Amino acid sequence: MTRFGKTSKLVAAALGGALVLSACSGDNGGNGDDDGNTSNESQGGGGGTVILAYEQELFSWNPTAADANASANSIPTYWVTTGFWYFGENGVVTANDEFGSYEKVSDDPLIVEYTINENAVWSDGTPIDCADVLLHWSQQGGYLGWGASGYAGMEDVKLPDCEPGDKEFTYEYRKPFADWESVAPGQGNNTMMPAHVVAEQGGLTTEELVEIIKGVDWEDADAREAGAEEANEQLADAIEFFTTGWLIEGGLPDAAHIPSSGPFTFGEYQPGESLTLVPNESYWGEAPNADEVIIRYIEQNEQAQALQNGEVDIVAPQPSPDLKAQLEAMDGVEVSVFDQYIYEHLTLNFESGPFAESPELREAFLLCLPRETIVENLIRPVDEDAQVLNSTVMQAFEPGYDELVSGSLPSEYGEQDIDAARQILEDNDAVGTTIEVRTLDNPRRNQQGQLIADACTEAGFEIDFEAHGDFFEGDGAMYNNRYHAAMFAWQGSSLVSGWNSTYRTPGECSASDKGNNTGCYSNEDMDRMLDEVLRITEEDERNEMLSDISAHLWENGVVVPLFSHPGMAAWSEDVENIVPNPAQSDIVWNMPEWQRSS
Repeated sequence: MTRFGKTSKLVAAALGGALVLSACSGDNGGNGDDDGNTSNESQGGGGGTVILAYEQELFSWNPTAADANASANSIPTYWVTTGFWYFGENGVVTANDEFGSYEKVSDDPLIVEYTINENAVWSDGTPIDCADVLLHWSQQGGYLGWGASGYAGMEDVKLPDCEPGDKEFTYEYRKPFADWESVAPGQGNNTMMPAHVVAEQGGLTTEELVEIIKGVDWEDADAREAGAEEANEQLADAIEFFTTGWLIEGGLPDAAHIPSSGPFTFGEYQPGESLTLVPNESYWGEAPNADEVIIRYIEQNEQAQALQNGEVDIVAPQPSPDLKAQLEAMDGVEVSVFDQYIYEHLTLNFESGPFAESPELREAFLLCLPRETIVENLIRPVDEDAQVLNSTVMQAFEPGYDELVSGSLPSEYGEQDIDAARQILEDNDAVGTTIEVRTLDNPRRNQQGQLIADACTEAGFEIDFEAHGDFFEGDGAMYNNRYHAAMFAWQGSSLVSGWNSTYRTPGECSASDKGNNTGCYSNEDMDRMLDEVLRITEEDERNEMLSDISAHLWENGVVVPLFSHPGMAAWSEDVENIVPNPAQSDIVWNMPEWQRSS
C-alpha cells in the first residue's frame, strides 16, 4: 500500500511525540459528499473483521487534551485523526504521504513548508485546512488555554501566516529545534482536531475562531499577554468544549462532533465491551484492508483465554512468565517478545506530602526500593536479558545508554540498601512515615507494589499501597496528585522532545495545567537544561547533556526508573500484517494493513 512513505530517523540517541500514559452505542457515519474528493467507494478492502483485545476503555475522543493523554484514547483514534507523520516501523518518525507533504527549506532560521493534500477532508465533507492548523498551533504551543500534555517545540514556532481554505502553510522557528519533524500535526496525542466543530460548539464561525487566534500580537512580549487573555475570554465556550465536549460518558459524542481525518472512523460503541472502527467513506487515500477492526475491552488476565477461544485475534498485554508460557503453548498462534520505548517508574509528588519538602525522605525511599528484585522476579522470566533501568531519558537498547548511566547514576543508588535507608529515617526521627504508593490495578503492578511495601517497610516506612482501576482517569489519583509516589509507565518514541515537558516547571499544578509533569517538579537548572538539549543536533554533545539531566533527576529524587517494558504480542495465524512496534503507536501502527487471510 502507498500509505507508508519514506522513513526519517531523528537523532539516534534521542528518546521519548509527547509521552503517553501506558496501562448506548454511537455511529459516526459522517456526511461526506460524493464530490470526487474520495478515492474509495468500498466499505474496506474485503479483509474481513479483525479483533484486538485491549485492557483500558477510551474515555475521550481527544487524546491531545492534557488530562486525556493516555494510550486508552490515542490507540483507538490513531488512524481516525491523522496528520503529516506517524511512528512507523521500528518506531521512527515516518511521513504520512497521504495526508500531505513537508520540506525543510532553511536552517537559520529554521523554516519548514507544509502542504495538505488538496483532497483532504474531514468525514463530514469539511476541507482540512489552515483553520485546523491554527487551532493545533495555538493548543500544542500553549499559546491559548486549550491545554496540552506538552509543547515539544511548537512554543518556538511563529504564528503560521495562512487563512481558512489555505492548504499550504509555513512553520518558522524562533530558535533551532532538533526534533522539528515531529512538531507538525501527527497522530495520537499530537493529532489535529477539527476546528470547525470547536468553533461551532463555541458559538463562533470558523473564520471568527481564526480571527481571534490571529488577532493577538504573538511576537510582542508586552502585547502578547494581554492579547492572549482577551482571546481566551472570547474562546471560553470553545475551550470548554475542547476540554470536555469529547469526553465519552456512557456513549460516544454526537456523530457530528467526531469527524474523521483518517482511513478509519468510529462505528458502533458498546460501553464496557467494545468499539468498532470502520472505513471512512470520505477518506481520500487508500482504503484500509479490513472491513472493520473491533477493539474489545478485556482484562489482561482474560486476554489469553479469549485468544485461545477465538474471541479475539490480537493481544498485546503486559508480559508475565505465566502468560508467555500460556501463549506459546497455543496452536495456531504467533508470539513475539520485543523491545519497547516504555519504561516503568515511580514519580514522586513535589506538590504535597512527605517527599515535597524532604530530600532526606526521598533519598531513603530511593535506597529501599527493590528494583533488582522486581526485575528478577517479574521481568527476567519473560526477557532473560532484562536489567534494572537506570535512566528515564534513554532506553537500555539505545546507543550511548551505558556511557550515560556511568556518568549519571550516583553510586549509592546502584543497589538497594535497606540499612542505609533505615539509618536516614532514624537520623531524621522519621521512622514510621506513611508513604502512599498508588498505581493502576493490574496483576503485575500489584506484585510490584507488594515487593516495594515489603522492602520499604523493613527500612522503617509505613507503605500504604493501593491499586485503582480509575488511576489514569481525569478524576483519578494520578492527575490529581493523590499520591506520594505514583507507579506507572510512560510510552514514548525516539524523540527527546517527547519527554522534555515531563520535568519542566508546570504553569500550575492541576490536572489540566501540569501536562506530563505529574509530580509537579520545578527547578530552574532543570528548565535550562531541558531547553538547551532541544537545540543540540550533534549526538555526542546531546548525550552529554542527557547525562547531566539524568544525574539531576537522581540527585534530587525526582523519579525512579525501574525497568524497560519488554513488549509481548500474540495473534492468530489467520490474520496478516501484525507487526509489533516499540513506540507509542503500539501494535496499531499499521492497522490499515491488517486483514484476515484469504
